[in-house]
Amino acid sequence: MMEYTLIRSKRKTAVIQIQKDGSVVVRAPQRLAKKEIDRFVQQKSEWISFHQDKIKRERERQGSFSFLEGSFPLLGAMFPAEYLDEGKPFYYEGTFFLCKGSEEELCAQAQQLYRKIAREELSRRVAFYAQKMGVSPTAIRINGAKGRWGSCSGKNSLNFSWRLMMAPEHAVNYVVVHELCHILHHDHSREFWQEVERFFPDWKECRNILAQTSQKPYFMIQE
Repeated sequence: MMEYTLIRSKRKTAVIQIQKDGSVVVRAPQRLAKKEIDRFVQQKSEWISFHQDKIKRERERQGSFSFLEGSFPLLGAMFPAEYLDEGKPFYYEGTFFLCKGSEEELCAQAQQLYRKIAREELSRRVAFYAQKMGVSPTAIRINGAKGRWGSCSGKNSLNFSWRLMMAPEHAVNYVVVHELCHILHHDHSREFWQEVERFFPDWKECRNILAQTSQKPYFMIQE
């Protein structure tokens, strides 16, 4: 019999939940017999196994990258790292310099560097394309979003994820132009995409590249 944690409540029906670690939780009515719950779990065993395997594969995929290995993604390429005995992390001419530490500590240092690099790189690219397009964003902010590369507020403030620095340079430029186009068109209308195509006729390919980047094991490093 498949192991599961049983939680009883005043609900009317039983439901199965697969937790992030792959464990199974069954929420069931107070008076539902244990043997009925066991039968319900047995009937859903294939569905449970499918989702547990999916979680396992995802965890293995995420776990296949380690900052301890000394290689960091930046603008579509991998760059080496050097580990210092002390000091503050910094990036210089294609090399990431970090203080020696655990994977968790290196991850935190890497995020610091990515945020700094993102602000410098994206500010420069925004200024370049904004001048070409004749638009003026009110601000540029860097966040750690995993599900959104960038956004433009109603007040024309641009937001970018530092994870964008892990994508190839051409795709990064596309995201910059995409958000700048929202200053002209705060929607995804036909006019909006026509404006995007002026600069990136291959915008669909850029979106594919970004989708591929989001599936890389290093993309999901935790905040």
